[in-house]
Amino acid sequence: MSLMDQLFPANHKTTFVVDHTPYFGLASNSHIKMDFTKRPSGGIPPAPIFKSMWTCSIEAVLEYCRIVWDLFPEGKLIRVISSDMQSRTLNNWSSSQQNVNYMLHHLSSLGPPAKLVPNPNRDYSVVYGFRTAAEAMIECTTAQMDQGAKKNNIEVQNKCRTVIITSARDNPSIDNLMSMFHNEMIKSNKYVSQPSSMAINHCHLVIINTYPDSITCEVTDRPSHPISPILDLEVHSIPASKIGIKISNLLLKHYNLASTTVTGIPMKEEQNASSSANYDVEIYHAATAHTTILNANVADAKAVVAKKEGADYETIKLKWCTPRANNNLPDIHSCTTLHRITPVDINSRPSACLITFLLNGRSVLLEMIKQGGGKSMSHVLKSYNGEIYIHTVSSGRTVLEDPPAISEGPGGKVTQYRVADFGIFMKMNLLQPSKRKQTEDKNYIEDAKEKLKKQTAYWPLTTSSTMIYNLKQYTEPMLSLMVKDNISDQEVLNCKQCIYSLIAAESKNEHLITPSLSNPRKMMKKDDQYRSMWAELETFLKSNLYTENHCKVLQCLFECRGKLDEEKIIEKTLMRFKKSLADRPSVIRATTDSPMSPPLTQQTGLKHNIAHKTVPANPNSVMYLQIVQDQDNRRATPPSRPQFAGRLKSIQKRNGNLFAKLYQHIDDDTDNKSAK
Repeated sequence: MSLMDQLFPANHKTTFVVDHTPYFGLASNSHIKMDFTKRPSGGIPPAPIFKSMWTCSIEAVLEYCRIVWDLFPEGKLIRVISSDMQSRTLNNWSSSQQNVNYMLHHLSSLGPPAKLVPNPNRDYSVVYGFRTAAEAMIECTTAQMDQGAKKNNIEVQNKCRTVIITSARDNPSIDNLMSMFHNEMIKSNKYVSQPSSMAINHCHLVIINTYPDSITCEVTDRPSHPISPILDLEVHSIPASKIGIKISNLLLKHYNLASTTVTGIPMKEEQNASSSANYDVEIYHAATAHTTILNANVADAKAVVAKKEGADYETIKLKWCTPRANNNLPDIHSCTTLHRITPVDINSRPSACLITFLLNGRSVLLEMIKQGGGKSMSHVLKSYNGEIYIHTVSSGRTVLEDPPAISEGPGGKVTQYRVADFGIFMKMNLLQPSKRKQTEDKNYIEDAKEKLKKQTAYWPLTTSSTMIYNLKQYTEPMLSLMVKDNISDQEVLNCKQCIYSLIAAESKNEHLITPSLSNPRKMMKKDDQYRSMWAELETFLKSNLYTENHCKVLQCLFECRGKLDEEKIIEKTLMRFKKSLADRPSVIRATTDSPMSPPLTQQTGLKHNIAHKTVPANPNSVMYLQIVQDQDNRRATPPSRPQFAGRLKSIQKRNGNLFAKLYQHIDDDTDNKSAK
């Protein structure tokens, strides 16, 4: 992202065009909540009062403005335009008019939409606001004028966003609205006069189609897609009662915000002051405040991430930690980020109590509940000069401490890394420049990556997390041989001998862990030690099944452990190897056929159905007809003598030649001898 994109992104100027036609005076499914504390018992409850579509829309817009102005006191400007028989601008780009009180004052003078009465003399439409919105977008803000006045040879980009809230009949009506808005943008760009205005470089148009809950709408949602070099279109269709949720979801995307739900806040009951209950409060802030949590352990991150009920976005749930008195927490803990926050539901009692608590100078710790049941402090809430901020607490070392030693982990915890084994591993995989040129059919870099992938399929980082690597007097040379691409029959016997030695140690009831190794597994019982060792050895062998000989080692382990059901894994793996062997006849041909041998199609009289790539030049020639007749005669009459068995069991290759495997039953004889 360039410097101008950071200074003046699309959310620098946002314009709302809200439909104020009589159709928006219809009632939605969202009713106004009213509490009647002194209602007589047995009385008939009053009928519910439903909000109009205009009320739902303008409340969502005002909440959008409030959240943006709370989190971004400067740099994020919003204008609201209403349209019925004419367009009315409720505010301008001046900072003095970028507040909720100014908007409420002008909305009171605007009033509700007119009654829905057919009148041909009055033309109500949302289109009147398009020209006003285009004229507002070409107006320069104070920041754009200041940047343009600087002589630094940097062109200021005029990027903006327009959100239209209206009601359309179908998709062609949406396309018609988009076309009219696009034409107004092009007209406005022609009447640009420096330095008070500048042409629109790009606009992100969001059309929110809303309708009463009692009807169905034919307008479908559309993701953001380009219409022209200066316009992108995005369409959302939502009932009027849910428009607030939709706009909140768009707000998080437009300004890169995230949601945090503070859970377990103790509060006294409003009706009974002697009792207390736990409440939850949702807050919005910059998304970078969650970077530490999301980049940590994946399992712990999933434990705190939950989907917001009734919405399309996710929220991070952090637990309230009871603060200590006279404890200036941000000064004690090392914090990495600092961002403003604002409550989502500002009118709720839990939100008001939390904000009041923080504005009184108190600090709140937020804990992250891990999947394993542990806790760790992740954030701190504290206010400064009437502004509330969320602090991200550093979970690792600070820059003021000494760098960690290789035997230390995050936070200075001493661990036992396999440093010596890792050094051997690096020497085994040392890369050197190749003297030969890289051919098209062989990529040495990919081969090296594949080799690393195989050797690290199972490679524990610490000695305390493994047993087989600590028992090299039993498991070597099996650990070194199984990671190879191919192992010989003698190496298979060496690997089996390692398994037999472990079986013998278990029968003698010997200790597995050497006294020189200090780790928590010393306190384990012998049965648990062997159970853990066999499970890890099985995982290691399953991670290194590359050839049939590798499978024989795993099969030996299953036979020794009495796992007959697991032999199905071996059978499937062997079938996969044989299938892959049959799919590579060209490689086998290079090692078995003599270079002076003629093609096999000339040595046998059998006809094989091959898809020839070439077609004879004259298929109706006398020679062609004679060849076809001879082939038909051979099919009709059996051969005079029996054909060679190897040719009958041969395999058809891609180039049309035949391939016969010699000594097909040699593997069966070897297995029978080993079984005996």
